[in-house]
Amino acid sequence: MKREIIQDFLNLPGIAGVALMDGRSRPYFFGVDQTLNFQQKEALAQGIQQVVDTTPNSFGTFEFQFVGHQVFIYKLQHGIILLVLTGEQLVPPDYHHVINVLCSELQEDAANAIATFRLFAGNLTVTSQNNWAQSAPPSAPLGTHSEPSVTRPKPDPATRNGHTDPSTTPFPPLADSPDIPAPAFPQSEPTSAPPTPSLSLHAKDIATFLSQMSQIATHYLGNTVVANYWKSTRPDEDWLSQFQIDRSAQFSFQAATPSAATQPLSEEQQQWVRAWIAAFISRCSKVIRDFSNLVQQSVVDENLRALLSTD
Repeated sequence: MKREIIQDFLNLPGIAGVALMDGRSRPYFFGVDQTLNFQQKEALAQGIQQVVDTTPNSFGTFEFQFVGHQVFIYKLQHGIILLVLTGEQLVPPDYHHVINVLCSELQEDAANAIATFRLFAGNLTVTSQNNWAQSAPPSAPLGTHSEPSVTRPKPDPATRNGHTDPSTTPFPPLADSPDIPAPAFPQSEPTSAPPTPSLSLHAKDIATFLSQMSQIATHYLGNTVVANYWKSTRPDEDWLSQFQIDRSAQFSFQAATPSAATQPLSEEQQQWVRAWIAAFISRCSKVIRDFSNLVQQSVVDENLRALLSTD
């Protein structure tokens, strides 16, 4: 691998950060060390690896939004995964050419890809003024429990997957995200404290609330990762399985009986929901700083706010 190829790539306007992993060596991050701690970098690498591992082989390139930046993931040969974080200064024609050359070089020297990249990049700094600490756009306030039905918006266009050989073009035709099984993350222990006795909530209110929490998280993580987080943190209760999440990370309540969606939740059911929400917030907080505060600040309904309490 030539030093000039790595230098040309990292010196492109709009390149804000890079992550390189091969499933064997420790992932290498460039341009993000000042704003992501060790745990956040490990969680990000784990999430990327799981998404790539659980998608069909025909999907070679992914594109999504992360903390206000456009991110490209390239699934290369020999298990190499290249993530590129870009900013507004990116010039697509220049990027097209350089990324193709870099991907080709990485695949030719797969055994030493990370070590060589780290060596040649050691004395460089990214030229983009963008950084990982940039905040995502603020989300709209979460709805109240009186909404008549669950709103199911169209899939977020910011999370898009495509399939192509990255050596031919880094911007493939876009398609809907494939159904990806949830990665296995440890579940948080459900809280034993009962919810506030005065709560009057229905299953459709919970589905709306969960959907709107998803909207906050997808600004940072994208639809697929958020949907996986919800699935992997759900407590093992049959009643909760009636909350179905689609590929755009939006919820609907598939009631076992017609009246189930309109019946007030029991204290036990509210306790299950609170445990699920607490586990989801804990999982997202490993990557998104102050995620719990973002959710708290967005809630305008006191009944829903009570579901965030673990006291």
